Amino acid sequence: MKLFWGTLIWGFIAIFPAVLSQSFAAEKGPEKVRIAVSSKSLGFLDIWAAREKGFFRKHGLDAEVIAMRPPLAIAALQAGEIDYSFGASTALRASISGLPVKLVSLGLRSTFHTLVAKPNIKSIPDLKGKIIAVTIGAADDVVCRYLVRRGGLDPRTDVVFISMAGSDTRYQSLLTGSIDATGLSLPQFVMAKRRGFNVLGTAVDVLEMATVGIGTSTRKLQQEREQVKKMIRSQLDTMKWVRNQKGDVVQFLRLFFELDDGVAAESYEIYSRLMIEDVRVLPQAVKTVLEQEGKAQLPLDRVADTTIVEEVLRERR
Repeated sequence: MKLFWGTLIWGFIAIFPAVLSQSFAAEKGPEKVRIAVSSKSLGFLDIWAAREKGFFRKHGLDAEVIAMRPPLAIAALQAGEIDYSFGASTALRASISGLPVKLVSLGLRSTFHTLVAKPNIKSIPDLKGKIIAVTIGAADDVVCRYLVRRGGLDPRTDVVFISMAGSDTRYQSLLTGSIDATGLSLPQFVMAKRRGFNVLGTAVDVLEMATVGIGTSTRKLQQEREQVKKMIRSQLDTMKWVRNQKGDVVQFLRLFFELDDGVAAESYEIYSRLMIEDVRVLPQAVKTVLEQEGKAQLPLDRVADTTIVEEVLRERR
Protein backbone atom coordinates (compact mmCIF):
# COMPACT_ATOMS: atom_id res chain seq x y z
CA MET A 1 0.00 0.00 0.00
CA LYS A 2 2.82 2.42 0.88
CA LEU A 3 4.41 1.61 -2.47
CA PHE A 4 1.12 2.38 -4.22
CA TRP A 5 0.66 5.77 -2.51
CA GLY A 6 4.30 6.64 -3.01
CA THR A 7 4.05 5.91 -6.72
CA LEU A 8 0.82 7.92 -6.96
CA ILE A 9 2.29 10.93 -5.14
CA TRP A 10 5.46 10.96 -7.22
CA GLY A 11 3.41 10.57 -10.39
CA PHE A 12 1.30 13.56 -9.40
CA ILE A 13 4.40 15.60 -8.65
CA ALA A 14 5.79 14.68 -12.05
CA ILE A 15 2.72 15.83 -14.00
CA PHE A 16 1.77 18.77 -11.77
CA PRO A 17 4.02 21.33 -13.51
CA ALA A 18 2.54 20.45 -16.91
CA VAL A 19 -1.03 20.70 -15.59
CA LEU A 20 -0.20 23.99 -13.89
CA SER A 21 1.41 25.34 -17.05
CA GLN A 22 -1.66 24.46 -19.14
CA SER A 23 -3.90 26.07 -16.55
CA PHE A 24 -1.91 29.29 -16.60
CA ALA A 25 -1.90 29.25 -20.43
CA ALA A 26 -5.67 28.90 -20.48
CA GLU A 27 -6.06 31.77 -17.97
CA LYS A 28 -3.66 33.94 -19.92
CA GLY A 29 -5.80 33.71 -23.05
CA PRO A 30 -4.76 34.47 -26.63
CA GLU A 31 -1.62 36.48 -27.28
CA LYS A 32 -2.21 40.01 -28.49
CA VAL A 33 -0.45 40.77 -31.78
CA ARG A 34 -0.54 43.92 -33.90
CA ILE A 35 -0.22 43.50 -37.66
CA ALA A 36 0.27 46.23 -40.25
CA VAL A 37 -1.12 46.13 -43.78
CA SER A 38 -1.05 48.94 -46.33
CA SER A 39 -4.78 48.85 -47.03
CA LYS A 40 -8.02 46.90 -46.84
CA SER A 41 -7.35 45.29 -50.19
CA LEU A 42 -7.95 41.88 -51.67
CA GLY A 43 -4.21 41.31 -51.91
CA PHE A 44 -4.22 40.87 -48.14
CA LEU A 45 -7.07 38.36 -48.21
CA ASP A 46 -5.09 35.88 -46.12
CA ILE A 47 -4.78 38.24 -43.16
CA TRP A 48 -8.30 39.69 -43.34
CA ALA A 49 -9.82 36.22 -43.61
CA ALA A 50 -7.60 34.87 -40.83
CA ARG A 51 -8.99 37.56 -38.57
CA GLU A 52 -12.62 37.41 -39.68
CA LYS A 53 -12.88 33.60 -39.95
CA GLY A 54 -11.17 32.90 -36.62
CA PHE A 55 -7.91 31.30 -37.80
CA PHE A 56 -5.78 33.60 -35.65
CA ARG A 57 -7.81 32.85 -32.55
CA LYS A 58 -7.71 29.11 -33.33
CA HIS A 59 -3.94 29.30 -32.89
CA GLY A 60 -4.02 31.40 -29.74
CA LEU A 61 -3.65 34.87 -31.25
CA ASP A 62 -5.75 37.97 -30.70
CA ALA A 63 -4.87 39.87 -33.87
CA GLU A 64 -5.34 43.59 -34.36
CA VAL A 65 -4.94 44.53 -38.03
CA ILE A 66 -3.90 48.12 -38.67
CA ALA A 67 -3.85 49.95 -42.03
CA MET A 68 -0.51 51.74 -42.21
CA ARG A 69 1.71 53.12 -44.95
CA PRO A 70 4.69 50.78 -45.56
CA PRO A 71 7.47 53.14 -44.34
CA LEU A 72 5.53 53.78 -41.13
CA ALA A 73 4.99 50.05 -40.68
CA ILE A 74 8.73 49.38 -40.72
CA ALA A 75 9.38 52.21 -38.27
CA ALA A 76 6.64 50.86 -36.00
CA LEU A 77 8.09 47.35 -36.29
CA GLN A 78 11.49 48.65 -35.24
CA ALA A 79 9.98 50.51 -32.30
CA GLY A 80 8.03 47.45 -31.15
CA GLU A 81 4.69 49.20 -31.72
CA ILE A 82 3.61 46.46 -34.12
CA ASP A 83 4.65 42.82 -34.28
CA TYR A 84 4.31 41.99 -37.97
CA SER A 85 4.06 43.63 -41.36
CA PHE A 86 2.27 41.88 -44.23
CA GLY A 87 4.14 43.84 -46.89
CA ALA A 88 6.73 41.36 -48.17
CA SER A 89 8.50 43.78 -50.50
CA THR A 90 8.57 46.42 -47.75
CA ALA A 91 10.15 43.96 -45.32
CA LEU A 92 12.73 42.97 -47.92
CA ARG A 93 13.67 46.58 -48.65
CA ALA A 94 14.04 47.25 -44.93
CA SER A 95 16.33 44.25 -44.61
CA ILE A 96 18.36 45.34 -47.65
CA SER A 97 18.88 48.73 -46.02
CA GLY A 98 20.38 47.03 -42.98
CA LEU A 99 17.43 47.02 -40.58
CA PRO A 100 16.96 43.86 -38.45
CA VAL A 101 13.85 42.67 -40.32
CA LYS A 102 13.26 39.42 -42.19
CA LEU A 103 10.60 37.94 -44.42
CA VAL A 104 9.31 34.61 -43.11
CA SER A 105 6.47 33.64 -45.46
CA LEU A 106 4.83 34.47 -48.80
CA GLY A 107 1.14 34.40 -49.61
CA LEU A 108 1.32 35.19 -53.33
CA ARG A 109 3.84 34.34 -56.05
CA SER A 110 3.38 37.70 -57.77
CA THR A 111 1.37 40.90 -57.56
CA PHE A 112 -2.10 41.45 -59.03
CA HIS A 113 -1.08 44.77 -60.51
CA THR A 114 -2.13 45.23 -64.10
CA LEU A 115 -1.50 48.06 -66.57
CA VAL A 116 -4.93 49.35 -67.66
CA ALA A 117 -5.54 52.12 -70.20
CA LYS A 118 -8.33 54.15 -71.78
CA PRO A 119 -10.40 52.36 -74.44
CA ASN A 120 -8.63 54.22 -77.27
CA ILE A 121 -5.21 52.95 -76.13
CA LYS A 122 -4.87 49.45 -77.54
CA SER A 123 -1.20 48.57 -76.94
CA ILE A 124 1.96 49.65 -75.11
CA PRO A 125 3.31 51.70 -78.08
CA ASP A 126 0.07 53.75 -77.96
CA LEU A 127 1.18 55.00 -74.52
CA LYS A 128 3.96 57.18 -75.93
CA GLY A 129 3.62 60.68 -74.47
CA LYS A 130 0.73 59.59 -72.23
CA ILE A 131 0.24 59.97 -68.46
CA ILE A 132 0.47 56.84 -66.27
CA ALA A 133 -0.49 57.09 -62.59
CA VAL A 134 1.30 54.89 -60.05
CA THR A 135 2.38 54.89 -56.42
CA ILE A 136 6.02 55.82 -56.95
CA GLY A 137 8.30 53.10 -55.60
CA ALA A 138 5.48 50.64 -54.88
CA ALA A 139 4.63 47.36 -56.63
CA ASP A 140 2.33 48.96 -59.19
CA ASP A 141 5.12 51.37 -60.20
CA VAL A 142 7.58 48.51 -60.65
CA VAL A 143 5.11 46.47 -62.71
CA CYS A 144 4.05 49.35 -64.96
CA ARG A 145 7.64 50.37 -65.74
CA TYR A 146 8.53 46.74 -66.42
CA LEU A 147 5.59 46.30 -68.81
CA VAL A 148 6.26 49.61 -70.60
CA ARG A 149 9.89 48.62 -71.15
CA ARG A 150 8.88 45.13 -72.25
CA GLY A 151 6.47 46.70 -74.77
CA GLY A 152 9.22 48.66 -76.45
CA LEU A 153 9.06 52.08 -74.77
CA ASP A 154 11.54 53.74 -72.42
CA PRO A 155 9.71 54.39 -69.13
CA ARG A 156 12.10 57.26 -68.37
CA THR A 157 11.47 59.29 -71.53
CA ASP A 158 8.55 57.95 -73.57
CA VAL A 159 5.79 58.25 -70.96
CA VAL A 160 4.98 60.53 -68.03
CA PHE A 161 4.65 58.85 -64.64
CA ILE A 162 2.77 60.73 -61.92
CA SER A 163 2.34 59.67 -58.30
CA MET A 164 -1.12 58.70 -57.09
CA ALA A 165 -1.59 56.39 -54.11
CA GLY A 166 -4.30 53.77 -53.85
CA SER A 167 -5.68 51.43 -56.51
CA ASP A 168 -9.22 52.72 -55.93
CA THR A 169 -8.12 56.36 -56.28
CA ARG A 170 -6.32 55.61 -59.53
CA TYR A 171 -9.36 53.69 -60.79
CA GLN A 172 -11.59 56.72 -60.18
CA SER A 173 -9.09 58.95 -61.99
CA LEU A 174 -9.11 56.57 -64.95
CA LEU A 175 -12.92 56.76 -65.04
CA THR A 176 -12.88 60.57 -65.06
CA GLY A 177 -10.27 60.66 -67.83
CA SER A 178 -7.69 62.67 -65.88
CA ILE A 179 -5.04 60.01 -66.60
CA ASP A 180 -4.42 57.82 -69.63
CA ALA A 181 -3.35 54.61 -67.90
CA THR A 182 -2.54 53.25 -64.48
CA GLY A 183 -1.56 50.22 -62.47
CA LEU A 184 -4.60 48.62 -60.83
CA SER A 185 -4.87 45.73 -58.39
CA LEU A 186 -7.82 43.49 -57.55
CA PRO A 187 -10.70 44.09 -57.79
CA GLN A 188 -10.28 47.43 -59.61
CA PHE A 189 -8.70 46.03 -62.76
CA VAL A 190 -11.55 43.52 -63.10
CA MET A 191 -14.05 46.37 -62.70
CA ALA A 192 -12.18 48.52 -65.26
CA LYS A 193 -12.06 45.68 -67.77
CA ARG A 194 -15.82 45.22 -67.44
CA ARG A 195 -16.30 48.91 -68.22
CA GLY A 196 -14.40 48.71 -71.48
CA PHE A 197 -10.90 49.76 -70.45
CA ASN A 198 -7.99 47.85 -72.00
CA VAL A 199 -5.61 45.57 -70.12
CA LEU A 200 -2.16 46.13 -71.67
CA GLY A 201 -0.28 43.70 -69.47
CA THR A 202 -0.24 42.07 -66.05
CA ALA A 203 2.48 41.09 -63.61
CA VAL A 204 1.02 37.60 -63.29
CA ASP A 205 2.14 36.73 -66.82
CA VAL A 206 5.68 38.03 -66.67
CA LEU A 207 7.33 37.83 -63.27
CA GLU A 208 7.40 36.32 -59.81
CA MET A 209 7.58 39.03 -57.18
CA ALA A 210 7.38 39.05 -53.39
CA THR A 211 4.59 41.43 -52.39
CA VAL A 212 2.42 39.81 -49.69
CA GLY A 213 3.82 37.82 -46.77
CA ILE A 214 4.81 37.98 -43.13
CA GLY A 215 7.72 40.19 -42.18
CA THR A 216 8.97 40.61 -38.63
CA SER A 217 11.96 41.67 -36.58
CA THR A 218 14.94 39.42 -35.99
CA ARG A 219 14.34 39.97 -32.28
CA LYS A 220 10.87 38.44 -32.62
CA LEU A 221 12.32 35.47 -34.50
CA GLN A 222 14.92 34.89 -31.81
CA GLN A 223 12.88 35.54 -28.68
CA GLU A 224 9.28 34.69 -29.65
CA ARG A 225 9.68 32.07 -32.35
CA GLU A 226 6.62 30.11 -31.23
CA GLN A 227 4.43 33.16 -31.77
CA VAL A 228 5.81 33.54 -35.30
CA LYS A 229 4.89 29.90 -35.89
CA LYS A 230 1.34 30.63 -34.75
CA MET A 231 1.16 33.38 -37.36
CA ILE A 232 2.32 30.97 -40.05
CA ARG A 233 -0.14 28.26 -38.93
CA SER A 234 -2.95 30.80 -39.17
CA GLN A 235 -1.84 31.78 -42.66
CA LEU A 236 -1.65 28.13 -43.75
CA ASP A 237 -5.17 27.46 -42.47
CA THR A 238 -6.44 30.47 -44.38
CA MET A 239 -4.85 29.24 -47.61
CA LYS A 240 -6.43 25.82 -47.11
CA TRP A 241 -9.82 27.47 -46.64
CA VAL A 242 -9.36 29.57 -49.79
CA ARG A 243 -8.45 26.49 -51.84
CA ASN A 244 -11.17 24.16 -50.52
CA GLN A 245 -14.14 26.43 -49.80
CA LYS A 246 -14.66 28.42 -52.99
CA GLY A 247 -18.31 29.25 -52.32
CA ASP A 248 -17.59 30.55 -48.82
CA VAL A 249 -14.60 32.56 -50.05
CA VAL A 250 -16.53 34.21 -52.89
CA GLN A 251 -19.25 35.11 -50.39
CA PHE A 252 -16.60 36.57 -48.07
CA LEU A 253 -15.13 38.65 -50.93
CA ARG A 254 -18.59 39.91 -51.85
CA LEU A 255 -19.48 40.99 -48.32
CA PHE A 256 -16.15 42.06 -46.82
CA PHE A 257 -14.85 43.93 -49.89
CA GLU A 258 -18.34 44.98 -51.08
CA LEU A 259 -18.09 43.45 -54.56
CA ASP A 260 -20.82 42.31 -56.88
CA ASP A 261 -21.14 38.58 -57.54
CA GLY A 262 -19.34 38.57 -60.89
CA VAL A 263 -16.36 40.62 -59.71
CA ALA A 264 -16.06 38.52 -56.54
CA ALA A 265 -16.07 35.26 -58.53
CA GLU A 266 -13.49 36.48 -61.05
CA SER A 267 -11.31 37.92 -58.26
CA TYR A 268 -11.35 34.53 -56.55
CA GLU A 269 -10.12 32.79 -59.70
CA ILE A 270 -7.24 35.24 -60.08
CA TYR A 271 -6.27 35.07 -56.41
CA SER A 272 -6.37 31.27 -56.29
CA ARG A 273 -4.00 31.04 -59.28
CA LEU A 274 -1.44 33.21 -57.50
CA MET A 275 -1.66 31.92 -53.95
CA ILE A 276 1.17 29.92 -52.39
CA GLU A 277 -0.60 27.24 -50.40
CA ASP A 278 2.41 26.21 -48.31
CA VAL A 279 3.46 29.91 -47.84
CA ARG A 280 7.10 29.09 -48.56
CA VAL A 281 9.35 31.99 -49.52
CA LEU A 282 10.11 31.61 -53.24
CA PRO A 283 13.74 32.51 -54.08
CA GLN A 284 12.88 33.96 -57.51
CA ALA A 285 10.13 36.17 -56.05
CA VAL A 286 12.65 37.57 -53.56
CA LYS A 287 15.31 37.93 -56.24
CA THR A 288 13.00 40.15 -58.31
CA VAL A 289 12.81 42.64 -55.43
CA LEU A 290 16.57 42.42 -54.80
CA GLU A 291 17.26 43.14 -58.48
CA GLN A 292 15.00 46.20 -58.38
CA GLU A 293 17.05 47.51 -55.46
CA GLY A 294 20.36 46.77 -57.16
CA LYS A 295 21.18 44.08 -54.57
CA ALA A 296 20.84 40.88 -56.60
CA GLN A 297 24.05 39.53 -55.08
CA LEU A 298 22.60 39.33 -51.56
CA PRO A 299 22.03 35.74 -50.35
CA LEU A 300 18.46 34.73 -49.56
CA ASP A 301 19.15 34.11 -45.87
CA ARG A 302 20.34 37.70 -45.51
CA VAL A 303 16.80 39.01 -46.04
CA ALA A 304 14.55 36.03 -45.26
CA ASP A 305 14.23 33.21 -42.74
CA THR A 306 13.05 30.25 -44.81
CA THR A 307 13.57 27.72 -42.01
CA ILE A 308 10.61 28.60 -39.83
CA VAL A 309 7.97 27.69 -42.44
CA GLU A 310 9.77 24.38 -42.94
CA GLU A 311 9.61 23.75 -39.18
CA VAL A 312 5.85 24.41 -39.16
CA LEU A 313 5.24 22.20 -42.20
CA ARG A 314 7.18 19.33 -40.60
CA GLU A 315 5.17 19.70 -37.39
CA ARG A 316 1.87 19.56 -39.34
CA ARG A 317 2.64 16.30 -41.13
